[in-house]
Amino acid sequence: METSGKKERKARRAISAREKAQAVLAVWSGRRTTSRICKELGANWGVLKSWEKKALAGMLKGLGGEALPARTPGELGSRLENLLGEMQPTGTKPAPVPPEQSAGTVVA
Repeated sequence: METSGKKERKARRAISAREKAQAVLAVWSGRRTTSRICKELGANWGVLKSWEKKALAGMLKGLGGEALPARTPGELGSRLENLLGEMQPTGTKPAPVPPEQSAGTVVA
């Protein structure tokens, strides 16, 4: 059998939107590592990172927020903090976190 010297590629299976969402949530929750997800799905790191960015953008859009939410540093996992930082428009800062109200303060 002759070969043309080219490396044969495996046929890639289509990864459903549900599988992508489950993969992103598994990484965000810390249940599975990025490398494990990539190996299981046959996807590279860059592809998984693009799914994460799309998922985060979709959540912000779906929840009616055009601006990034106010948050306390370290409130989210470092992976989500980094993604939010990458999505922040250049030269802008996230909205400040409102000061916590003491237990005895009444809001009118």
